[in-house]
Amino acid sequence: MEVRAIYSFACSNCGGEITDARLMEVGVCERCLAGEAENLLEASKILKSLGKLRKLREYLRIQLEYESFRKTFEKALGFEPWALQEVWAKRILSGDNFAIVAPTGVGKTVLGLIMALHLYKRGKRCYLITPSSILAQQLYEKALSYAKRLGIRSLENIMAYHAGLPKAEREKTLSRIADEAGRLLLITTDRFLVDHGDLLMEADPFDYVFVDDVDSFLKSPKNIDKAISLLGLRPEAADLALKLIEVRIKLAKASSKDLAEEYERLAESVEKEKRRRKGILVVAGATIRGRKTRRMMVFEELLDFEVGRFQEFVRNVEDLYLRAEGDPVREAVKLIKRHGGGCLVFTPHALGRSYAEQVAKRLEEEGLKVYVYRKMETDILQRFSEGEIDVMVGLAASRSPLTRGIDLPARIRYAIFVGVPRREIEIEKEEYNPTKLLILLANILPILDEKTRRRSEAIIARLRKIIPLGRDLIEKIRKASSEGIKLEGFEGYAQETILAARRFVEEALERKLLEQVEARLDVTLKPSEKGFTLIMPDAIGYIQASGRTSRLYPYGITRGMSIVIVDDEKAFKGLLSRLKAQLEELDFEPYDPKNAELIFRQIDEERRLIREIQAGKAELRVKNLVRAALMLVESPTKAKTIAYLFGRPFRRRVGPLTVYEAAIGGVIVGVTATQGHLTDLITGEERGIYGVERLNGRFVPVYGVIKRCYNCGEQWADGVPCPSCGSEDVFDKIEIVEAIRRLAQQYNEVYIATDPDAEGEKIAYDLEHLIRPFNQNVYRLEFHEVTRRALREALRKKRSVDVHLVEAQLLRRIEDRWIGFELSRKLWERFGSRWLSAGRVQTPVLGWIVRATNDYRKKRNLIRLKLDEGFIVELLEPKNLDEILKAWEEKKLKAVVKDLREEERMVNPPPPYTTDSMLRDAFMYLRLTAADAMKIAQDLFEAGLITYHRTDATTVSQVGIGIAKEYLSQVSPEQFTPRTYRVEGAHECIRPVKPLDVEKLRYYIRIGLLTIPARRLTEAHFRLYDLIFRRFIASQSKPARILTQRFGVEVMGNEIEVSRDVEVREKGFLEFFPTIRIAGRV
Repeated sequence: MEVRAIYSFACSNCGGEITDARLMEVGVCERCLAGEAENLLEASKILKSLGKLRKLREYLRIQLEYESFRKTFEKALGFEPWALQEVWAKRILSGDNFAIVAPTGVGKTVLGLIMALHLYKRGKRCYLITPSSILAQQLYEKALSYAKRLGIRSLENIMAYHAGLPKAEREKTLSRIADEAGRLLLITTDRFLVDHGDLLMEADPFDYVFVDDVDSFLKSPKNIDKAISLLGLRPEAADLALKLIEVRIKLAKASSKDLAEEYERLAESVEKEKRRRKGILVVAGATIRGRKTRRMMVFEELLDFEVGRFQEFVRNVEDLYLRAEGDPVREAVKLIKRHGGGCLVFTPHALGRSYAEQVAKRLEEEGLKVYVYRKMETDILQRFSEGEIDVMVGLAASRSPLTRGIDLPARIRYAIFVGVPRREIEIEKEEYNPTKLLILLANILPILDEKTRRRSEAIIARLRKIIPLGRDLIEKIRKASSEGIKLEGFEGYAQETILAARRFVEEALERKLLEQVEARLDVTLKPSEKGFTLIMPDAIGYIQASGRTSRLYPYGITRGMSIVIVDDEKAFKGLLSRLKAQLEELDFEPYDPKNAELIFRQIDEERRLIREIQAGKAELRVKNLVRAALMLVESPTKAKTIAYLFGRPFRRRVGPLTVYEAAIGGVIVGVTATQGHLTDLITGEERGIYGVERLNGRFVPVYGVIKRCYNCGEQWADGVPCPSCGSEDVFDKIEIVEAIRRLAQQYNEVYIATDPDAEGEKIAYDLEHLIRPFNQNVYRLEFHEVTRRALREALRKKRSVDVHLVEAQLLRRIEDRWIGFELSRKLWERFGSRWLSAGRVQTPVLGWIVRATNDYRKKRNLIRLKLDEGFIVELLEPKNLDEILKAWEEKKLKAVVKDLREEERMVNPPPPYTTDSMLRDAFMYLRLTAADAMKIAQDLFEAGLITYHRTDATTVSQVGIGIAKEYLSQVSPEQFTPRTYRVEGAHECIRPVKPLDVEKLRYYIRIGLLTIPARRLTEAHFRLYDLIFRRFIASQSKPARILTQRFGVEVMGNEIEVSRDVEVREKGFLEFFPTIRIAGRV
């Protein structure tokens, strides 16, 4: 295998030097193992036999332990663990606490039980917590059955306690639990912790705790405190963690030396407490819901993973619409009778609960079995699942129980919206609720003039600081204000802010503004007796409600259907626009009965499969269709954006890395960031020529792992201390390397999704070689925009690293080193200043600047004449300069205009931006330096707003053309003129990824419809986005029709031809990107 690089730190065993080829072949250097080995596992076994096993000791332990577990699993069940079960088992065996978020039917509970039996065989204490007595008894019976198959003789320490047991047996079990200090496998409901938790607190900690339904577990907040104690952590640990969280919040608002020192002290104490933990905690659930409380934050701080966040999986929904011909409910009845049960019916939140009840009554009158879903009732879901109920009716709102709390993939087939989903908010004339005032101000912002808008934005910023505000405090502010009392402190600030917002609303909401709201916005603002009623399309409510029809299962994502019966055209148009901002791939199609029947065939086939899986009839056929993959990107911002594209991810910490876990199609993906390059050329002069050695006739660079000095910010790749300031307080990226290698062992596959350029390919090359010994399934993903569509396309087109791109980057880096180091030394010798530097790029550019400056300084004769008509004529090197000057001095100089003619011409728009044209215009129009423009463009790319910004291509993809068409169809349909500007290569132009101009982008961010999870956008971000957006839309618009004057000008025998654009006869693309200056006619 060809050697292209040497890594001075990357031997998996000793952390010493190893070639890239050796990493791929064996994973350990020749000093550790002189011979060959088939893979890293075999190499580790040989090293152990030789007494040379070092850093691979933990890796070998986990691999051998997993092999033992695999045999236990196969012996108990008759087949091997599925792909996801392998991932979870390795995490448990690695000692990680984590949350399993996965669909029903992929073996979470089975994995939890078999792992408990596996550890119980080894004398460990294990605890399984279930949500109900029935499940506890079922698990207990299975545990005994599997234990017998595994040959476990000591069954007396496998115990179950739940309300279904006779009282005498419950008391006997309690006594046995209290007395048992050794190995134990305990199975109870979560209620046991509330009633008898103290019994467990007094006993030895558990080695393994598995919570089978985290939603049920979290209903009692005290369970969180008890779970921490079950693992061997002291109560003091929770107090310290809470203090640490509070200091962190204070530091985020205002830093100080004292706070920073207190934070460091507390962080050290918390880490010390965490090392006391004996056991691990695994929580499972199909979804995880719950408001994030301080207790949950403590839980996360101590156990390094997040619990209690809602996870919404990718939808696979056929979105259809049907315009109501008369009564929408009548249309709903026809649809249900045609397509059958398993239907959810949603009514607009704006029409209230009474309308939902009216709809349900009408459906019942038509002979349908209906239930109006207000809250969870004991047997309702079971009756619906078993077909006793045809239809469940509820409100189409994000907080409605019917949109949030149901996960029945085997039963729910489709959803019908009887009216466009829209929310209604009543705002009183004397409104004191800051949330309502904020919603109102944010929604009317786009139609305010510039001065009023700035004032409104300032008030919105203040309102955000006081939200949420409790009811009691709102009432206190109301009462104080009505009595003329001025409150103090935070209460006073909140009072002042609310009163300012109320005054603004009173001034702004005149009749003229209400008319503009109706004409220009997608919301409706109606005067009411109490004040105003704001009606808004509810995109989030629609996504959540329709998402009930499409759930994750072992084959991937079930297909569902959603039918919107349109009763309000304005609301429907607004809903479409808002949905496009969140789900760029969503398209509504008109409902067609024949097409719907074809879709229902697939829907019903999937439901049949799910029922087979739930009955245990389809296990072997589907075992590895849902897999887990680690996705590596450079930037934490990009990692967070990708994860949030597919719902609300949950987080866990592994070393210095934060991993965001979400579901992308049929893959559970953990996304984390390398924080840029991990390696760089070493600078030690003892290694070849400036860190480049000659090996077998090739120049081979030697790479070290990057360090960064906390004291001065210097970055380098050799040893410690810092070469600049001598400090030993440094961050060594070997910590990231080790964390990534640890993570790679815990996933089925690894996707390297670094930027799509030569730098990104080199990072991918490094990562592949560092990871491959630990995971053979490593793939490169390439996408040019951070969108759902682009990611799914990249997953379909997984590839290997492009070695040719890597070699090009290696060559440039070696050139940088050799030319830069040598030229810099020359500068030091010449000028005596070691801070001077020169490089491969700067030096020739500097030479060009010098030559251009010298050329500019050369004298040339130029006469500029301003004629009576006001335009300027320039004569370069006139043949009779002295005569012209003399005539001018004598005021006898004349210019003769001749051959005047007018002609109409068509001017095509400029193509979309490439990197160089973007940088030119960013400076010309926005006065941004190249460095600032590239930094802002990187932010916009990572935020999922524009395509990749390092490109020399003007090509527009069909996706890009679709975005332009979508936007222009709303603002100026006749303008749309698609152009591809195709050039060779895989890259695309710089363009927006959503059909949102800058005003709509600002608007959607302010009202919370569009979230930029990782970064706050500044005014400079919006201005550059606006430039990119307008240039792109212009490129897909009509040519401009321009009237041009052409004529000759003669000045004492010197003739020049002049051309002037004097009239725009058809604006075309100039409406979006004006590039032509109009002059007066001659």
